Amino acid sequence: MKRGGNRASLERLIRRGGKRVPNIGVRTTLMTGFPGETDADFEELLAFVKIVEFDRVGVFTYSDEEGTPAYELSNKVEPRIAKQRRARLMKEQAKISRRRNKSRVGQTVRVLFEGESAESDLLWQGRMETQAPDIDGCVLINDAPEDFAPQPGQVVNVLITEAQEYDLVGRIL
Repeated sequence: MKRGGNRASLERLIRRGGKRVPNIGVRTTLMTGFPGETDADFEELLAFVKIVEFDRVGVFTYSDEEGTPAYELSNKVEPRIAKQRRARLMKEQAKISRRRNKSRVGQTVRVLFEGESAESDLLWQGRMETQAPDIDGCVLINDAPEDFAPQPGQVVNVLITEAQEYDLVGRIL
């Protein structure tokens, strides 16, 4: 796809960013099944995801689109293979996400309060600054001080009490 850099340079860049900005959120979007992608290429991508441990990952499969340079490339990857690879990447990222979320239990995080949760009218929800709306998980809020009535757009401190695969659960302090 003519992207610059290689695995080593990307790993260095991500490490450097993490050192300079504590608690930085690192996300990426990956594609499986690009023409010419070999089993070895995919295994290297999978290893890269395991080592870097991105906060958030999106994965999609390549599809031909007339008029693009890739459309003319040979060595197309079977769509079935591209989908299997996508599923493997997403499964690995789910493990990483769950582990990273579990490490937040007991921490207090700043959350942009959004209002009632889309999951249940018994919960509120908000987002940490590393969580994009409609893409990432969120912080589900199941408790707050009795006299506290947060307003959408307000930044609140939330003690994380539970971790799910992509969402966190906590209470407003």
